[in-house]
Amino acid sequence: MKLPALFSIFLGTMLFGAPAGAQPTLSPGELEALLGQPEVRVIDIRPPADFAKGHLPGALSTPYASWRGPAHSPGTLPPLDTLTQAIRQLGVDAHTHNVIVYAGADTSDFGSAARVYWTMKYLGLENLSILNGGIKAWQSAGLPLTQEKAAVAASSYTPVLNQAIIASQSDVLNQIGNPQARLVDARPDSFFQGQTKAPTAAVPGTIRGSVNIAHSQWFKPGSNEIMPAEEARRIAAQNFPQLVDDTITFCNTGHWAATDWFALSELAGLPNIRMYPESMADWTNSAQALPMSNEPGRAQQIAGKLKALFN
Repeated sequence: MKLPALFSIFLGTMLFGAPAGAQPTLSPGELEALLGQPEVRVIDIRPPADFAKGHLPGALSTPYASWRGPAHSPGTLPPLDTLTQAIRQLGVDAHTHNVIVYAGADTSDFGSAARVYWTMKYLGLENLSILNGGIKAWQSAGLPLTQEKAAVAASSYTPVLNQAIIASQSDVLNQIGNPQARLVDARPDSFFQGQTKAPTAAVPGTIRGSVNIAHSQWFKPGSNEIMPAEEARRIAAQNFPQLVDDTITFCNTGHWAATDWFALSELAGLPNIRMYPESMADWTNSAQALPMSNEPGRAQQIAGKLKALFN
């Protein structure tokens, strides 16, 4: 017998538990109450110039670009030794509470915070939070910024890789057609339908057998703040009435996919949620042609390129 949708999600959360560690999102007021505590690390991922103009008291600068891969495949993780050095310089270890702060410019911008959160969790860290709404929400709450530089002692943290939250190209390929697997495309509908192509992708379209849950669905209406856990569970139940053994999120370069991963794993509490970090930049540029859906015919692709040239 199949379980009803809402009960299925609830049961999954009860069986597997909410993610370990700190509360996944913090309001400006909740974060303000934590500032100054020695175990708290406020990690600002905005560009250095924006950080210099004003940041949260005690914040440390580590730009989003430093957590990303090369231009042709930004979703590729930097080398492990590079990530380890970055974590240590932030004074982060298994005991610190690490709060990621981003600009909060729009819903897409949340993906940067979710991607850094996911990367830190991949490195074995659990006490992670995101300032919901970013700097924009902080300022809207009337809370102060500073230009004072903070300093922390480097840690000696050694990553213990969390392989349960990452999927490779071969992992995705192996799950196509598996009824107990789900591939989730986090991109807007035009990308999913093959009407729009990212510069990093060789062809438009999506991975065969995937479903589309655009990253923008997880935000409060008219807001740049991601929705609370109970609302995320409701949306997850609507879209995924039954639990499966493996869910893999992807997008163009592992940015929007991080938002879907965060909402499904950290907020809705669904088990077995992974992300394919390299996403379509990797899938469509593979040496062998990999299974696709919604891929326009050659004539349509040429027409699209000509249209782009003259628009």
